[in-house]
Formats: sequence, C-alpha cells, structure tokens
Amino acid sequence: APASAGAQTLADYDYENLQFRGIGAEVGWVVPWNIEPAVSFGLRGDMGFVGPHLRITPSIRYWSSHLKDDEVESLAEQFIEICNRRAPGNCPAALDLGEVRRSDLELSADAQVIPEVPSFVVPYAGAGLSLHLLNGGGESIDDTFVEDLPDSVAPGLGPLIGVNIHLGRAIQIGAEARFMLAGTYHHNLKQY
Repeated sequence: APASAGAQTLADYDYENLQFRGIGAEVGWVVPWNIEPAVSFGLRGDMGFVGPHLRITPSIRYWSSHLKDDEVESLAEQFIEICNRRAPGNCPAALDLGEVRRSDLELSADAQVIPEVPSFVVPYAGAGLSLHLLNGGGESIDDTFVEDLPDSVAPGLGPLIGVNIHLGRAIQIGAEARFMLAGTYHHNLKQY
C-alpha cells in the first residue's frame, strides 16, 4: 500500500536554517511613475531557506533619474498659483525649474518560492517588502524649501517572478521581473 502523503505544516517553516549563503550583484531597469526610466544597481544576499522551497533574499538597490517634463511643468504651475494667491499681479507667467532629479535607495527582503525541478534552469515566484528612501533636487530648487518636497520615505510591497540558471555549484545568473507598489511618507529634516 502506498505511504500516506503529509502536507507541510507551520512546523516545517523555521528561521533556524537562515544563514548567509552568498551574495550577488544586479543591474536592472526601473520604470517609475512620473519619472524617466533609469538603470538600477544593487547587491542581493542569499539567506537560504526558511522552509521547504521558501528562500529569503535581502537586497539593496539604487537608481537616479529626473522627473518627466510634464511633471516639472505641473510643479512650476503650482508655484505660480501660490505666488498669485500671495502677491496677485507680481508673479511670472511662466517658471523654468530646469531638471528636477529623483533618486531611490531601496532596502528590501524577498520571499521566493522555488519548485523542486531536476534542471539547471530553476524558475521562482514570490513577493517582496521594501523601504524606499527617495531624495530629490535640482539646480533651481536646491537650497530652497522646494528641495524638501520630493524627499520621502516609502514602504513598498509587490510580486516578482524570475529564473535562475546554475552555471556550477557556486555560480548562477538570473533574470527577474518585479512590480513594486510604494506609498509615500513625506518628511522634513531640519539642520541646526
């Protein structure tokens, strides 16, 4: 008679097996909302498996780009509107803010579900939690109160899919697609 199959239980998932197992570099392409697409650079760790087929990977990534032109124009129009409310008739009809930069330092942790496949090509799917430290600036807004407006801290959450190709016991390359939904918390840091 066949042996009875046992389902995985919560007891199968434990942090005691988590330990640093490797590190890798990554290069990616980000397409943020209202910002020009940019190249991102990062480092990713491998902390091993927290349970059957569930790998944990912390990462740090960085990218820098600038706001799309229509976003900069919208920002300039808002400043003109503020001026018109405070000093009607003494405000410019147009305002050139130049290029407004935005950068993101992302700290994240992913949980990847990896199926058991007898192949050197291994697909995976999962989800990630992240914290985005966003910074903004530009020649026209640096050293003004406006420079703080694009600065924010944003928690994020999103799904991911990918594939790893094993080139030996210790080397692998991979490709990954992820979608990250991030909320925004604006902050002002005062310097004394």
